[in-house]
Amino acid sequence: MKKKILVLLLSFSCVLSATACGASKVEESEGLSEASEAVAEVEEGMGDKEPEEEVEEEPEVEEEAEVEEETKEEKKPTAATVELSDDLYDFQISIEGTVYQFPMFYSDFEALGWEYDGDNTQTLSSNQYTGVEIWKKDGFKVYTKLANLSMNTVPFSESMVAGLTLDKYYLEGCDWEIFLPGGIQYGVSGVDDIKKAYGEPSRDYDGDMYYSMTYQLDIYREIELYVYKEENALLQIELENIVELEGVDNSINEEVPELVQAYQAPKSLGDDFYAYTVQMEGVVYSLPCPVSVLLDNGFTIDTAGSDSEVAAGGNGWVDLRYNNQTLHTMVKNYADYATVVENCFAVTMKSSVNGPEFDLVFPGEIKVGDSEEAVKTSTAKFNCEMETSDSGYTYYEVSDPEGSSLDRYTITVKDGSVCTIEVQNSKEPEY
Repeated sequence: MKKKILVLLLSFSCVLSATACGASKVEESEGLSEASEAVAEVEEGMGDKEPEEEVEEEPEVEEEAEVEEETKEEKKPTAATVELSDDLYDFQISIEGTVYQFPMFYSDFEALGWEYDGDNTQTLSSNQYTGVEIWKKDGFKVYTKLANLSMNTVPFSESMVAGLTLDKYYLEGCDWEIFLPGGIQYGVSGVDDIKKAYGEPSRDYDGDMYYSMTYQLDIYREIELYVYKEENALLQIELENIVELEGVDNSINEEVPELVQAYQAPKSLGDDFYAYTVQMEGVVYSLPCPVSVLLDNGFTIDTAGSDSEVAAGGNGWVDLRYNNQTLHTMVKNYADYATVVENCFAVTMKSSVNGPEFDLVFPGEIKVGDSEEAVKTSTAKFNCEMETSDSGYTYYEVSDPEGSSLDRYTITVKDGSVCTIEVQNSKEPEY
């Protein structure tokens, strides 16, 4: 009787296999019907007859239980079953059988069950990245870096996860299976295993608690591995790969920013160095000054040496021509979107006896050709540092003590006469 049951069940299995391999819906329906009738017939027969005594069921059940147990064991991720790259510099890691490829979008990382422990509405300008950001999953924590290499400002939730840090303290008691390329396993592999897989590190450090190995591909592209001496095992992984992902928003918006529209030229030059006013070719400007305003006053852009667009919050360079002189000036985009260079602000100006020679005047009417005494008189009331070089040049640097030290007027004197004047102010204007 048991043999008959097995034959019929095998027939039923064959019918299902046929349908799965392309049989028509009609054939599938008929096959299932015939199989069902056959099974029903056998079950009815089994109700009339006792099963044969010589058939022992229990050993088979135990066998099946053993097979099921083996199958469960086979499903645990191992170095052999995880589909990792063989190359460490592909910046992959496997956690519980899931391969993470860095960088990856925030949303993709979140979709793997991680919860960001912070405010993801914060924003990142173009080419910015964060420090330590904490994520939680199953009661454990990991660190990441968030980065934005697109041309436009994005919230954290639209940035990319550019790396991952796992350490023994936040993962204490965690039994996750974690692998790196080459079969290197978190919590298991030692120094010799790592060096056998990856070779000698780019640099290393032998401390009291651990031995660290750094494998570096490029700046912001490296993996640092810590083998703790007490456990003789890899118990900290720091992976960083800050490169641009495909699909980021690099669109250019030519809309004139509100800050540009709000600019108003000062009424006079004055003598206040902290105001960052200048007079260029007879026109008074407040730095930073919109490039479009300079264009309105007769300057033109030499496109050969200029950026055509600038990323959100980013810097660029533009060559501005006037009376056969070229002003090579740094520009800043204060908008939260990428835009054309005309919508940016010029933050530097310069004139020199060595060129370019512009009619550039600083507060206190200081200009190229003035005496050193005039410089001392004009800067006396302000924060001014003086330095003389071995070559005989004296530099006067005037800056607002409450501002950035990079924002300043620089007046260079040679043989008692001003030979170069230049100014930089990149602080975002407030109107």
